[in-house]
This record gives sequence, structure tokens and C-alpha cells, in this order.
Amino acid sequence: MDWLILLKIAIVYFFILGLMKFMGKREIGQLSLFDFVIILVIADIAVIGIESEDHPFYNYLLGIFLLGLIQKILAKIMLKIPKLREVFDGRDSIIVFEGKLNLKEMTKQSYNIDDLITQLRLKNINSLSQVRYVILEPNGEISVFKYSDNEIGAATGSKIGSRKNSQILNQTNANIVPLPVIISGKVDTRNLKLLKLTEPWLQEEIQKQGYAKIEDIYYANYENDGLFIVQIGDF
Repeated sequence: MDWLILLKIAIVYFFILGLMKFMGKREIGQLSLFDFVIILVIADIAVIGIESEDHPFYNYLLGIFLLGLIQKILAKIMLKIPKLREVFDGRDSIIVFEGKLNLKEMTKQSYNIDDLITQLRLKNINSLSQVRYVILEPNGEISVFKYSDNEIGAATGSKIGSRKNSQILNQTNANIVPLPVIISGKVDTRNLKLLKLTEPWLQEEIQKQGYAKIEDIYYANYENDGLFIVQIGDF
């Protein structure tokens, strides 16, 4: 690596740093799909510009600046035209509504139950029984709105769970185990074994809650010495 390449790297660093400030802090804090593509293309042009000797280096800097300028202009336009904002940035998606899973929207967004449970655990939420609304934001993050203590009884009365679930949710949440025992109609035998539970016990529990077979259940977990079965909404 000669001194010219080192100089190019330094120039690109300070040039892109200035460009990012010009484009706005939004680029760093909450990348949308459009923003992410812009960043990837800028990075590719920068790498080609550093390595290439076929074209003047300033041509690549102009290309990078042009992308930043396009993004800035479109950002200004999108402030005034919400429909255009949806085209470039996408729109939020309701994944959980009143405690019920929106499977249609999850399928549309290629967002599965494992993705949801993982992100909930990262937010220190042990179970879907604690969650009233989940919104999948355009940048891929989720916004979670939990039930308050005085809402849990009303929520269970609106068919979030069966009578058994209502009894579970009205107890303390201290004994919620963040390990699913049924996912997409299949038993998670590893978690069942860790919890020292058996499939006959599981079958008995789901029958108590009005289900004929495990395949009819999309998601369930063990909490407060019982089984919580999440409901699917008809949206």
C-alpha cells in the first residue's frame, strides 16, 4: 500500500463524514431500506475509487456527493409527500394487536415468530402474554406496548387466552419462563425437557384450553405453572 492509497483513504473518510452530516443524523440513528441502499452504494464507490487508477479520483468523490445530494433532496420532498415516503422508506406493520398475532402481516413482511420472540427477549420481555401491541417499524426494529397491571384482566376477557390463561395472567409475572414449548404447531422438545415437562402433560393442557391437537397451536410457552397459548387475530 503506497502513500497515494493512504491519502485516498484519509480523503474518503473525511469526505463521507462531512457528507453524512450533510445528509442528517437520521442516517446514523435509524436506517430505512432506502437509507441502507444509499450507504451501501456509497461504500462501494469509495472502495472502487481508492483502488482504481483508470479514472481521476475526484470523479468517484463527485459520484458519492451526487448520491448524498439525491438523498437530501428526496428527504425534503418526502417530508411533504407521505405517499412517496411509503414508497422509499416503507411503512410500519402491526404484528400484534390487542394481544393477538397478525399472521397475515407477518407473512407479508417475511417476519416469523422466532424473529418476534428474539426481539422481545432483547427488550427484556419474557412472554407474549405481557404484550398488547407490537409494531414492526420500517427500519426493522419493533416498538412494543405492554399491558399495564390493571389491563390484564380485561385483556384476558377479550379472548387473548382461555379461562386458564386468565388465571395465569392475573398472577405475578415473576414465574414466566422465556422458553416456548410450541412453535408453529410443533413441540420444542429441548425446551420441554429443560422445563421437566412431558408431551402427555402438554396434550392435557391444550385440551383443557379447548384445543384438539398441538398442530392447532401457533405458539405457546410455560409460565406461572401453566401454559399460555397466544391467539391468532382475524385481521
